Amino acid sequence: MIISKAYILKESRDIVAKEGLNALSIRKLAQNCNVAVGSIYNYFSSKDELMISTIESVWEDIFRIDDSSVSCDDFLKYLSEIFTHLGSGIRKYPNFFTIHSLSFKSQNLGRAKDSMDTYIEGLRENLLQILNKDSNIKKDAFDDDFTKDDLVDFILSTSLCFIVEKNYDKDLLLKIVKKTLY
Repeated sequence: MIISKAYILKESRDIVAKEGLNALSIRKLAQNCNVAVGSIYNYFSSKDELMISTIESVWEDIFRIDDSSVSCDDFLKYLSEIFTHLGSGIRKYPNFFTIHSLSFKSQNLGRAKDSMDTYIEGLRENLLQILNKDSNIKKDAFDDDFTKDDLVDFILSTSLCFIVEKNYDKDLLLKIVKKTLY
């Protein structure tokens, strides 16, 4: 059977989605891929490397937003799409965020955290870009004490708190943003 790194990562994401990150092992992954354990080691030199790559892959799956949405000029609509997408990622990978944060104990997981930071920074940039394009925002919504950066940072940190606490109330956050901006 011909196997690829992308296929292995897809199977590893499936394990994480169904059983959680702690259930991922090279032996189980090899079994799911219908290959020998050694075949997995051709792509990942250790379980840590597999875990890091899997975490990166899950982050990508959760935070990969359709680029066509970035052309939107309605901040609230874009934010709603983001929240819907994040919500589906949370449902797809229940407990990932809790287990993921605990797994940062491993020596080499800095790379996975960097990956998470990269996706969040990309999302931050997109939010700012669309916020700048939205012509319906009140002219006095922002000033030196409350900037666009402040709002986006608040949205991201609040979203991450909701996710980790498993209390993802996107409607509340959307109401706050709507009352603040429009």
